[in-house]
Amino acid sequence: SQSGQQMLSSQLECVQSIKDGVLEEAKCTESHRVPLLAQQGRGAQTQTQSALRLLQVETQTLYNKRDSEDLYVTNIFYEREVTKREVTEAEVTELVWKLCLAHSASYETADLFMTLVFELQHLSFEALRTLWQRSSFKCRDNWQPLIDALPSCATEACVVLMKDLIASGEVEEDKVEYFFWSFAFIPNPTSGMIESLAPLLKSPRASQSCFLGVTALVHRFCSAHSSCDVVPAVQSVMRTLGEFLGGNCTVQDSEHLSKVQRALRAIGNAGLAAAALAPALSSCAALRSRPLEIRLAAVRAFRRIPCSARVSHLLPRLA
Repeated sequence: SQSGQQMLSSQLECVQSIKDGVLEEAKCTESHRVPLLAQQGRGAQTQTQSALRLLQVETQTLYNKRDSEDLYVTNIFYEREVTKREVTEAEVTELVWKLCLAHSASYETADLFMTLVFELQHLSFEALRTLWQRSSFKCRDNWQPLIDALPSCATEACVVLMKDLIASGEVEEDKVEYFFWSFAFIPNPTSGMIESLAPLLKSPRASQSCFLGVTALVHRFCSAHSSCDVVPAVQSVMRTLGEFLGGNCTVQDSEHLSKVQRALRAIGNAGLAAAALAPALSSCAALRSRPLEIRLAAVRAFRRIPCSARVSHLLPRLA
């Protein structure tokens, strides 16, 4: 039947000429034929011929050796040339206004936003606080450029301002969560950042994002600083988390159960700094009177604690 006939017949033939491992010439002929269903043996056909010929070979370096001092190895993170000029609150305030007036989906907006982030990094906490008082307004569509730029700033002054805004309730709940998750991506955390954030853990409104964000910052700080467990700010965070455990994770009700679980997750997230809590974790995991979810969470909390802290008499034995 005609339905079983091939509707398109194609063919490609190429002839290559290679000398000393180098392709010198290639000639290809490509043909396509479409038959007419009503008339056997008739149809439309196209044929294309192409040729590629090597003309010459040149040896060329990618760059001149005299320019090699301008080359350096770096990562793929976005970077901007460091400027030594002074940045004022008035300039940044004007920049926020420009962002509000710019079209939301344009290259200009993206460039202005990146400029805002980099200029925030040059401001002190006092300057940032003044800037917030001047520029905390909302643009169209309720967008607040300053709120979105602060988490990318990653300086101690920006973190302290974010902490103050969280504590005072000046930002909406979804932005608070955004702040907390951004702490995990701060490349060079300082003890001052940890010190400013530690009191948030004691707030009755502290969420799981708060616990995980602060302890992620602690983990990164300790990964870059040996003996971080003697840093007062780190000790303050771990002491607060230890208080939630009460020594052996005694649970009074479902609400208390959630708090203990949250603290155990945060301890596991803190990593190196949590070594001092190994005895308490072992006790929480070993006591059969504790809820199973608490015992398992205590075991998971060991995940980043150094092996040197997991001495045999502290390792939990689950039964």
